[in-house]
Amino acid sequence: MYAIITPKTVHEQVAGPFMNSCRHVRISQMLDPRGLRIEGELDLAALSDLAWALATLPGDGDLGLDMADVTFIDVGCLRVVVTTAARLREGRVLRLCSPSPQVRRLLQLTGWHEAPGLWLQSAPPPALSVTASRRLGQMPGLRPPPSLA
Repeated sequence: MYAIITPKTVHEQVAGPFMNSCRHVRISQMLDPRGLRIEGELDLAALSDLAWALATLPGDGDLGLDMADVTFIDVGCLRVVVTTAARLREGRVLRLCSPSPQVRRLLQLTGWHEAPGLWLQSAPPPALSVTASRRLGQMPGLRPPPSLA
């Protein structure tokens, strides 16, 4: 079996014994944080691949699941993620790293955002647009960042 190594930054690498890619989803292993990166649509066609990939994760330490590029997720795939988190040993968590708005919305609708073993890592706050920064500068007592002034 081949290992696929694609460095994205100095601290982030995608590697592993597998990289599964069907026509609408791509699942690859991450080293830092240890876990999976998922891109595309998670639906019934991807359910078995997702379950298999989650089952291959190491049994010790916390795990990360980068879902920033998930454009769609159905309840079946989300259930697999939540079930995986619930089956972790006590004290371990499955971190959803920057889950996309679609993933967050379905977690809220189902109430699974409070599932045991699951931790939603917040996305970084969106940057202010140049227009919004200029409007802030026009308000008394508020100034835009020096780079945008």
